Amino acid sequence: MKKYVLNWSDEFDGSGNVNPEKWGYDHGSKRWGNGETQYYTERRNDIVKDSILTIEGRIEDYEGSPYTSARVTTFGKKHFMYGRLEISARIPSARGAWPAIWMLPADKKEKNIPWPRCGEIDIMEHVHHLFGNVHVSLHTELYNHVKRTQRTHFEVVEGIMEGFHEYAMDWTKDYIEFFVDKKSFAKYEKHEKGYISDELGWPFDKPYYLILNQAIGGTWGGDVAVEDYPSPFEIDYVRYYDIIEE
Repeated sequence: MKKYVLNWSDEFDGSGNVNPEKWGYDHGSKRWGNGETQYYTERRNDIVKDSILTIEGRIEDYEGSPYTSARVTTFGKKHFMYGRLEISARIPSARGAWPAIWMLPADKKEKNIPWPRCGEIDIMEHVHHLFGNVHVSLHTELYNHVKRTQRTHFEVVEGIMEGFHEYAMDWTKDYIEFFVDKKSFAKYEKHEKGYISDELGWPFDKPYYLILNQAIGGTWGGDVAVEDYPSPFEIDYVRYYDIIEE
């Protein structure tokens, strides 16, 4: 039986921008993957108000880019290794919007470990041309979307575009399991038959940091409908629990 003990959280009870003790920024443009051209700003497109963090995508020329958004991360503030992450969020409906809740390992930045060797955990992604589908994925050197070998799952969730929903992940040394609104819908075992479980196939036994962002367009975000913007990606809370096996 599992017991969850709260370790860290952000309920976004302040105002202005994200708490600098808990979050930093990836900012700039023209260096993101998947053909994206948005400019990720710092303290401009992230708004904290009424206990909600809003990452707002905008159509505007800024520093040579046609769009702006934000990408906030816990890198250097809080790194996670195993445990349960819960994030309550409202997905934007704008065409071209690509909201994501995901993780990269700290050693990608600390030691410049290249992707996909470093590993990647996608807790939630949504794109308009696959409307209503929640996507989760694990990317590794051996199993990634470039090779079309990633361990991934698309889940159609009734009413996913209506109000807030909780996206969660249980992460242990033996498996990673994904949930929407407390319901499990995908589970990947480290030692699953047919998969290699060394560092090239399972680089998930090390600290990772959390990323919340909204990309715009690109090869997966798709065509951008200017009339649908500004596009709010709203987050109500982020909670991290230790998992205690009893």
